[in-house]
Amino acid sequence: MRKHRLLNERGSAVVETVMAAVILMVLVLGAIEVAFALYARNVVAAAAHDGARAAVELGRGRSDAEAVARAVAGRAAGGLLDDLRVTTSVRRLGTSALVRVRVEGRLDAFGPVPLPMTLTSTATVTRATRVR
Repeated sequence: MRKHRLLNERGSAVVETVMAAVILMVLVLGAIEVAFALYARNVVAAAAHDGARAAVELGRGRSDAEAVARAVAGRAAGGLLDDLRVTTSVRRLGTSALVRVRVEGRLDAFGPVPLPMTLTSTATVTRATRVR
């Protein structure tokens, strides 16, 4: 009886190992995908912040703020983000100006759940203008 049961379980270790390896692979690829998504989110936020900072602290205009945001996102993300869009707006509020930089990009996922994500970040800064 014991010998008969051992023959029926022959090869089960291989099947269990393969199933465990597949589950482990899905978990590892999922963790890597989450890490890339968090990195891309931080890149988008930093690009928006640096673009707004360029417009306010460095005294540059809207086009320079867009160029700085694109340069930061391009250098940091490389080919990680697709369809990068940068929009800026400047609104006068009495003696100050409100500068808003919005950066949006798409992250193509590659892991076990390949769903593309759109990442958006907006930085808003107020600049005091000089009255002459």
